Amino acid sequence: MRLTPWLAAVVSLVGVASTAHAQVRAARPSDDGVWGRFGSDVVASLGASAGVALGDPLARERSAAPEPTFALDLEFRVRIVDSAGIVLAPEWRPEGASRFGIALDVRPVFLTRFLFGGTTRDRYWDLLFDSIGVELGMSVLAPDGRVGVAWLLGLGLELPLYVPEAITGAVALRLAARYTSAGPRDAWGPGNGVDEWSLLGGLLVRFHASVGLANWEPPRYRERDPE
Repeated sequence: MRLTPWLAAVVSLVGVASTAHAQVRAARPSDDGVWGRFGSDVVASLGASAGVALGDPLARERSAAPEPTFALDLEFRVRIVDSAGIVLAPEWRPEGASRFGIALDVRPVFLTRFLFGGTTRDRYWDLLFDSIGVELGMSVLAPDGRVGVAWLLGLGLELPLYVPEAITGAVALRLAARYTSAGPRDAWGPGNGVDEWSLLGGLLVRFHASVGLANWEPPRYRERDPE
């Protein structure tokens, strides 16, 4: 009986994904798989996720087998040509140490796929594969009262739920995992160190904007001085 809520959640997720796939793929075919991305050069997104943290140092002090603790994550992302940028991610914990993460957000699939002419010709799957990204940066936290800095490594993807025709904005379900690590002897780390995983899932809204970076080019010639 305990599996019933989890089974219902999985069935609901499959149903939402099927509906989203039908909506997202209903677009004009794209020969290059860009799906209107080069119409803008900056992608910004706001998201909120919830999940569990495994290995919190305070929980490790309480018992030999620490229990998962709740985590709430907010994030703001900015990327150039939807390929590389930064992410700011404060994370709140009712138990354990809250923290603030800042990292590089790298999405290598889109440009690689575009340069090699690869596309599924299905907007849903192209956007899903292109959303696979890696985060590398640092997390500021104070698990034992002493503020310190730990390494942050993340991996995530975004399942499109709603994408307008021109991809000027979109709503996605983001699934992510983050690993935070610092040794107890690290000069800039928290006093007792930290070694934990965060598993998160939530909604993300993204917007596309053009600030002229995609159209910028150096001068092609130099004007002659008047004689």
